[in-house]
Amino acid sequence: MNTPNYRKLALEHYPPICCFCGFGIKEVLEVAHLDGNRQNNELENLAVLCPNCHKLHDIDLISTAIVREMRDSNRSIDWKKRMKDAGSKAATTRKRKIAARKAVETRTLNLLSRKKSSRNLSDSEPQSITINHSNIHP
Repeated sequence: MNTPNYRKLALEHYPPICCFCGFGIKEVLEVAHLDGNRQNNELENLAVLCPNCHKLHDIDLISTAIVREMRDSNRSIDWKKRMKDAGSKAATTRKRKIAARKAVETRTLNLLSRKKSSRNLSDSEPQSITINHSNIHP
């Protein structure tokens, strides 16, 4: 099988995630020729890798045996490991936002009531005004 579009072939057969690290943006993924021969487009010779893992494989920091094993393993993503306390964090964030909104409302109401009471005082009692001349520029 000498199919010229080995990328399409590999992405149709293997999941569109890096078989080593799990990176999953399909447009960025690359297809590696495991034996280093770009003419050998057999499915067994292809693996979907992200650019980083592909480079690491090319310089033998990730072995071909490991890539094959990871590619052929039946893996699934377990988001529970990553999202173990997301619900409680979201609830805490919601409570904080509600408390912050209430605090803003309270401050606004207090400020308005202070302004209103100061207006009432200014109507009943004359007050002196002091001008700071140091801030006035000729």
